[in-house]
Amino acid sequence: MTLVLGPRRSGKSRIAEGLARAGGGSVVVIAPLTVTDDELAARVAAHRVARPAAWATVEDGDVVGALRVAAPEATVLLDSLGTWVSETLWRAGALEEGADGTAVAARVRDEAAALARTARARPGQTIVVAEEAGWGPVPPSGATRLWLDVLGDATQALSAAADRALLVVAGRAVELP
Repeated sequence: MTLVLGPRRSGKSRIAEGLARAGGGSVVVIAPLTVTDDELAARVAAHRVARPAAWATVEDGDVVGALRVAAPEATVLLDSLGTWVSETLWRAGALEEGADGTAVAARVRDEAAALARTARARPGQTIVVAEEAGWGPVPPSGATRLWLDVLGDATQALSAAADRALLVVAGRAVELP
């Protein structure tokens, strides 16, 4: 498993797609996102156009399930962990102001551990794109703090299981020890 980390618009998806192309063979992209407006639809369309037409795309929030059913020899590209975390928290209502996200946060952490185990057990390559967020001040929104905390925990779980981790900044990848 390779973990590709970076802030928004850093080039992490482009780097991850390059790794998937270099592997040859079939590629399955797992995209755990619900499109909610026209601007987001345009972003998703741009990502689709950038990928080879032969790549299969699975738009599903059950990333562990999608990873389990992917062909064992295929390269699987999960784009992205932060999207999956926010989607899961959002669907559970945990991002509403005043919501108690404790239970769903624990579930996401458990699912992240299952994702790491499942990725490690696959014979094919798994590439996970993850937002490296939270380097700024503590946000005033409880929902944003919850997302940052859960994403940070999920990223650490995947990083601990990864064979390789890259940090992408300004379109350049730095290998992490």
